[in-house]
Amino acid sequence: MAAPSIIIIGTGFAGVCAAIRLKQAGIDTFTILERSSDVGGTWRDNTYPGAACDVASHLYSFSFEPNPDWSNQFSGQKEIHEYIKHCIAKYGIGKHIQFNQNVSSSVFNEATGQWRVSTTNGEAHQANVLINGMGPLNRPSLPNIEGLKDFEGAMFHSSEWDHTYDIHNKRVAVIGTGASAIQIVPAIADKVAHLDLYQRTAPWIIPKHDKPISERTHRLFRMFPFLQKLQRAQFYFINELTVIMLVTKPSLAKHLEKLVLKFIGYKVRDPELRKKVTPDFTIGCKRILLSNNYYPALSKPNVEVVTDSIVRVEKDAIVTANNERRQVDAIILSTGFEASEYPKGFVVKGLQGKSLEEAWKDGPEAYLGTVVTDFPNLFFIIGPNTGLGHTSMIYMIESQVNFIVDSVKKLAAKKASWMNVKPEVQTRYNAELQAKLKTTVWQSGGCKSWYQTKSGKNTAIWPGFTFTFRNRTKRVNERDFEWKA
Repeated sequence: MAAPSIIIIGTGFAGVCAAIRLKQAGIDTFTILERSSDVGGTWRDNTYPGAACDVASHLYSFSFEPNPDWSNQFSGQKEIHEYIKHCIAKYGIGKHIQFNQNVSSSVFNEATGQWRVSTTNGEAHQANVLINGMGPLNRPSLPNIEGLKDFEGAMFHSSEWDHTYDIHNKRVAVIGTGASAIQIVPAIADKVAHLDLYQRTAPWIIPKHDKPISERTHRLFRMFPFLQKLQRAQFYFINELTVIMLVTKPSLAKHLEKLVLKFIGYKVRDPELRKKVTPDFTIGCKRILLSNNYYPALSKPNVEVVTDSIVRVEKDAIVTANNERRQVDAIILSTGFEASEYPKGFVVKGLQGKSLEEAWKDGPEAYLGTVVTDFPNLFFIIGPNTGLGHTSMIYMIESQVNFIVDSVKKLAAKKASWMNVKPEVQTRYNAELQAKLKTTVWQSGGCKSWYQTKSGKNTAIWPGFTFTFRNRTKRVNERDFEWKA
């Protein structure tokens, strides 16, 4: 069998990495389907004020394509988006991309060994191998609040920021206190007349050691690339040490909490506000956030943290549980994404017409977060339990792509039409994974996070060191799969 035909969904880091690595392996029989008219995935969509990465730039980039010219230790949205475009141009990926192709269904044909991929504009594509690079952060989670649809002012999700709306001198409500909110609030606090921040759970926030990277450093990295590799390695190993606290010895979290509480005390002088922003769960149970300007923004006279729950939304106001009616011109939904549940409206059917929605009725699961029993030649990047709470997802993406490229090579070498992970292999892997999760801070830390399904099952996080995942995905164990000639 010659190199299989391949469809890649998405042009974020996942899809672009898959395309580049396939091409480097001498496989260029792929097409990339992109739902938008531009590339970039998460970093194309999230253009809200203050949008930036909370992983150091030298680590949040491909290992095979270092950028010596990052402007800051932690990059902003625009610069990361430009980096993705640069990678696409440098490695000649652009000619493989078809834009405005929003995938609605993927159905496997056992007789032909091909996936039929349909898009919302009525087009259909066929390929032997399907690589899903959409990732979990593309479906905004909208709160179920009475009257939300009746609001007559401006309202938008943080990932769908309305840049035509002028927030200057407006009364603005931000709902949510996750990663996007702690960037948005400081960025707009000085522009709005008043800002109400609706908080259900106070997050743990540590200082962000961000600084501009000097031109002298840029020159050194260009002249001596190994220096940049050393810095990348330094960031990687420092971050990886966090796993000891998150996974192997959660009791260590108490020591870090003491330091962070001192940071909160230093940044927040008002005792009432300090009480509101002090978390009541173990640090690390939700992703630890990084910011230097969030607490100062909350201390501004025109900003108020509201901890009373929202009862309903009226045409020009939000009403809280204590029956207080707070007038507002705009509502910003910083409420995250539906990352742990099956994506609604997305049809995937495998062997004997089995649907992925049915297979995942008890929560998404896969083998190595990459392949799912009864869905041959379908590969997920950033699939179930590959998420991280401590370091760069690019490392996990590259690990999964190693596995995918090796799979494609083996399909061709064995002249197989498809490969399907054995059910007992997937079951054993997930039992081991869930058992390990039980003793981690994510399950024992006393919080409810987006890592979990509504039933409480953690389908998002990898419970261990990332280098162990890298080792497990280095190559395909042929015995784990059924191969169809």
